[in-house]
Amino acid sequence: MSTTRIEAADARAADERTRHSPAPEPPAHPGPEPQAGHAGSGTLDAAEGGRLTMTYQLLGEPARALEAHRRTELTGAASTAETAALAWAAAAYRAHGELGRARTTVRRALRLLGRRADPYAQAVTHASAALVAACDGRGAAAEHHRELAEEAACASADPALVLLVRAGAAQERTEQGAPRAVLAGLDTALTALGTGSRTAADGDEPPGLCLAAECLRGAAHLALGELDYAAAEFGRALAGYQRLGDALGHTGLGARALLGLGDVHRERGALGPARAAYQEAVVRAEQSGDRLVLAAALTGLALARGAEEPGAAAPLARRAVALCAGRPRIRALVAAGWVALADERPEDAAEAVREAAGEPGAQACRTVYAEILELEAMCAREPGARARILADAEAMWTAAHRPVAAARVAVARTRAAGPGTAAARQAVAGLRRFGVLDGAADAAGPLNRAGAAERPSAAVRVLGGFQVLRDGVPVGPEEWQSKKARDLLKLLVARRGLPTPREVVVEALWPGEEPARCANRLSVALSIVRLVLDPERRLAQDHFIAADKHTVGLARLRVDVQDFLTAARHALAAAERSGGHAYAALADAERSYRGDVLEDEPYMEWAAALREEAQAVHTELLARLTAVAAERCDHHAEVHFRLRLLERDPYDEETHLALVRLLAAAGRYGEARRRHALYARRMREIDVEPAPFPRAERSGDRRSRAEPAPVGCLHHESLRHQ
Repeated sequence: MSTTRIEAADARAADERTRHSPAPEPPAHPGPEPQAGHAGSGTLDAAEGGRLTMTYQLLGEPARALEAHRRTELTGAASTAETAALAWAAAAYRAHGELGRARTTVRRALRLLGRRADPYAQAVTHASAALVAACDGRGAAAEHHRELAEEAACASADPALVLLVRAGAAQERTEQGAPRAVLAGLDTALTALGTGSRTAADGDEPPGLCLAAECLRGAAHLALGELDYAAAEFGRALAGYQRLGDALGHTGLGARALLGLGDVHRERGALGPARAAYQEAVVRAEQSGDRLVLAAALTGLALARGAEEPGAAAPLARRAVALCAGRPRIRALVAAGWVALADERPEDAAEAVREAAGEPGAQACRTVYAEILELEAMCAREPGARARILADAEAMWTAAHRPVAAARVAVARTRAAGPGTAAARQAVAGLRRFGVLDGAADAAGPLNRAGAAERPSAAVRVLGGFQVLRDGVPVGPEEWQSKKARDLLKLLVARRGLPTPREVVVEALWPGEEPARCANRLSVALSIVRLVLDPERRLAQDHFIAADKHTVGLARLRVDVQDFLTAARHALAAAERSGGHAYAALADAERSYRGDVLEDEPYMEWAAALREEAQAVHTELLARLTAVAAERCDHHAEVHFRLRLLERDPYDEETHLALVRLLAAAGRYGEARRRHALYARRMREIDVEPAPFPRAERSGDRRSRAEPAPVGCLHHESLRHQ
């Protein structure tokens, strides 16, 4: 479709806004795309409003689609135009995460749909009804509506309408184990449409339809384990969305294609590219308002980060759970369970299994239930029960024609029985035939948990004091044969695990002594550290500590301060983008700060830089949480965070006075007076004249200054996070 035609649509809409003539019947597939930038303003008739709603929805921009729908004037007439406009609005509400409105809207469309309705209206209404029914877990109703939509589309002899209906059903049919049939159906429709190679983006078909079809083909290839084909389909779709977005000035297009690429990379085991694709998908889905894609991208990102950074992954999964219902919510719950297992929280993982299994429709779809079974198996403590559940999951994946997933479970099952057996080696070889790399075991999931017994875990805590944990159990002081070995590990942590020249290490541990004379001492200290981390020597020598002739550093050793910094930076970045929506992530990161770095070693100069960095980030977290609590009128949380800020800096005049005003506005006058007296003493200690006690403020004045509201408007949601 040409850019000129695209930019003409809203101009025509503007000319028609003041008219109230009966809406004309739309063609089988409405054509023009809206003007670049936004959906405009003013009233649209049902035909034009339906066209705009459809266009934006097919582009993956439900927020714009709903904006167009809200501008559409509907009279309740049983016309093709009004029925189709409601059907497209229902699809947009579903994608936007408003399932209740989607149900109501699609019911209105179905009521308007007469027995002799136009095939276009029948097809799009039943297609939307199928999507909504699937979200509710009503599988039989969804299948009934899909059959009616297919029948109407085929009767219309319109290839674009056939493609539209098959695209709407493709995801569900792939989930139910028919990816080959999905590919065949889409190919037939695309060929009839005349796109051939499926690269059209400028034809007369509805804008975005062929790009959506490419994404659905990619998903089908991914289900079949054809990872290269899947990556190619998603890549072509992304390039098409990019060209279309550049022409229209829409920056949020292509989130679904990026989500697909992230899934391919994660399945393959390339976690770096997977994280990058998921993160970009999150950004674009937030811009476009597609909450289904947003929830799926957050879920994928949580899994890609969950094994190595469970502290940062947990809030991602929680956010995905809160975004929508249906299968995306179930998969987000399962992801939260995997992250909990990676973080050694089996009770939370078991609770995630129970909650996911109780969601509507959880047991009606093989693929979804197989994912729940995988998590349930890894939560089972009895080896026999684990093996039985994994066998059930493997059979379910096989029945759903998901060979990579079945091979993945086979690896987990055989490793649980014995990691070095011939069956385990054969299962691993079978998985590699699909192009799955060893890095797949580094994502949260069954492969990671199956190999956990083979990989002894070790972690170092330096927040609040030094402690080494091995398989979750603190290492006792009797296991350290040398204080210098402990200091060596502290030094490497303080240098963020980066390769450190041996001369620098020697000078820090044995200051003033000849490096050549201390070389053997350093080798002995390295051996002791390695023995403490892996006493049974089950891993390669450089698994936790990497050393060569010139440098020493950390390798795969988990350190709590690095987890804190990663989680905090992620939460702060999310807060920049979405403000109060990042509250849970901010609170989680703040709770993980158990104290200053190496608090029990305050005079170690080489720890000062890391200690000060962590303190600064923690202070920024507290400041952001204070601001968010004030915005949410959460009095108790704001008091808590302001007190924490004063613990960090007892001479922070602004925080002192804000706390006094907050307490006074809440009617806690005695406490406010005590805090003001403490403030005055602190100021005099540094020769600063204290400000007088602040005057009493009315709630309206306080609100205008973004201060917390009186107790009457407070809520206690944040207390659940403390």
